[in-house]
Amino acid sequence: ARRAARQYPITLLLFDLLHLDGRSTLQLPFRQRRELLRELELKGPNWLTPPSYDADGAAVLAASREQGLEGVVAKRLDAVYQPGVRSPVWRKITDLMAQEVVIGGWRPGEGKRAGVVGALLLGIPQDGGLAFAGSVGTGFNDAELAVLTPRLKALARKRSPFVTEMPRERSKGALWVEPELVAEVVFRQWTPDGRMRFPAWRGLRPDKSPGEVRRVEQ
Repeated sequence: ARRAARQYPITLLLFDLLHLDGRSTLQLPFRQRRELLRELELKGPNWLTPPSYDADGAAVLAASREQGLEGVVAKRLDAVYQPGVRSPVWRKITDLMAQEVVIGGWRPGEGKRAGVVGALLLGIPQDGGLAFAGSVGTGFNDAELAVLTPRLKALARKRSPFVTEMPRERSKGALWVEPELVAEVVFRQWTPDGRMRFPAWRGLRPDKSPGEVRRVEQ
């Protein structure tokens, strides 16, 4: 455990205060809970209380984008804490980017998606060939899957079109296709190894050719 802690250091971020000195603070407004938390001055080698901002949310979101973060969480200052409840008084706001991609393969779906696409394997052209950029399995509707699946089957090939290494869990059971179809996805950010984080499907781009696809930068 100590070796893992040194190799993968973890920091506990304290965003809220639910109990203090043996008393519940759940019914206090968020503004007051945050003030009590700030007064505790909790900061150590592996824990800290991050700052909060009461105004100018657009500037905070822009700062998170510049630092490569996923976004921000906005909370009503007068809201009490509601355990186990998905409440509209807290909202996660993400800054999504759009990216054109080339489809290089797909994995069949399971359960309700049996017989159609479960996930698409996506790439971006680079010098030397198609670089793997991630997979997408969300954002489709039934009509799109009904059209997309036979189109992919018609483009079947035996070998992967990707020239970069793929995670085994992505390539296992994959069906490869000729890299001819261009699509568009939205995603949150690039990972250090050049893949899209949390991509979601937007649709095919018949107006684009694979040679026109370029990686967008944050």
